[in-house]
Amino acid sequence: MTVSIICSMLLALIFTMPMMMQPLSLGLCIMGISLFWCVLLGLTYSSWFSYVLFLIYVGGLLVMFVYVAALAPNTLFSSLKSIVGIAATSVFLLTLIFFLTPKDLSFLYDNLSLDYYSESIKTGIMMVSSSNISMLIGLGLILLMNLLAVVKVCYYQQGPLRPYNELT
Repeated sequence: MTVSIICSMLLALIFTMPMMMQPLSLGLCIMGISLFWCVLLGLTYSSWFSYVLFLIYVGGLLVMFVYVAALAPNTLFSSLKSIVGIAATSVFLLTLIFFLTPKDLSFLYDNLSLDYYSESIKTGIMMVSSSNISMLIGLGLILLMNLLAVVKVCYYQQGPLRPYNELT
């Protein structure tokens, strides 16, 4: 039952995403999608994997928010059309899921077999095995190089991304 409610909310946010006109409402919609997607992954597979995925999504959204806040003009939300759209779509999907039989929803409850490979995917042991350690070190080096590139590009002396002209 919990999985079906999360799936309906996820689908409601996905279907109302094209109606978002302002960048901040679009970011909030993407944040909701990532939250529901990670909760769904945490319920079905691994909570560790879903937590790391959520942190990655939030980090990307924070970078997008900084760019939007620095470059976009300040706009007000013109209407509540997007909130009404989310509510209507979620009510429709919830009623649709409640009328479906458990046989129709069997794809949501597909359990993995309990062999070693599926258990290692659930716990994350396979990622740090000796055969994959070079890939893990390579990913760490790529992240380090990206961090150094971002620090090199951002100078404190040059000021904000968008200069403000004060009329004094």
